[in-house]
Amino acid sequence: MKKEEVASIIDHTILKPEVDYHYLEAVCFEAVKYSFATVAIHPSNIRLVKKWLEGSNVGVTAALAFPFGSWSAEMKVFEVQDAIKKGATDCDFVINIGALKDKKYDVIKKEMELIRKACKNKIAKSIIEVGFLNEYEIVKACELGANAGMDFVKTSTGFFDKPTPAIAKIMFETLKNTSTRVKVAGGIKNADDAKKMIDAGAKRLGTSSGVEIIQGWKE
Repeated sequence: MKKEEVASIIDHTILKPEVDYHYLEAVCFEAVKYSFATVAIHPSNIRLVKKWLEGSNVGVTAALAFPFGSWSAEMKVFEVQDAIKKGATDCDFVINIGALKDKKYDVIKKEMELIRKACKNKIAKSIIEVGFLNEYEIVKACELGANAGMDFVKTSTGFFDKPTPAIAKIMFETLKNTSTRVKVAGGIKNADDAKKMIDAGAKRLGTSSGVEIIQGWKE
């Protein structure tokens, strides 16, 4: 892949709670400079980031029900609607992990369907937090996401255990005959990390090291 292709699948991520506006603005400048897919932020910063990205093709990813996913489905829907109203192009939400582990698949199905509807034509990414799941649960979460029409199933928030290329490969194999793709986030620090995940089937990368990845990428 060329550098431009890699950049186009990166969600340039800045989700530390202590980040100030000056740093956030610098991240937006980087995203525009390298033509990343989106800047991924907390929803309180959507309007600011939208302003700083104005005139570019860089989107805005809102991190919702983040990082625990323990909101009610109704609260998640409200967050999605509010984020889109303020300018989000992508909605990354954490699923109800406890419900998944307890095999309450109807709970996951309901929240995914409600969120898919609320997202309308915006991009919806369900975060399944693979560090808490076994292989069967990962596959099941991917199947639920595909059935609900998610654009992506995302490995993790990056706040807990990091995904491996093997996990990304399991997700890719589960989703390869669907319209749902794999997003990998967490622990992608350099071009080598990014290449391993892309080779495993990732079609979107969530990372705060986008600049380092592009600068180190060998075509």
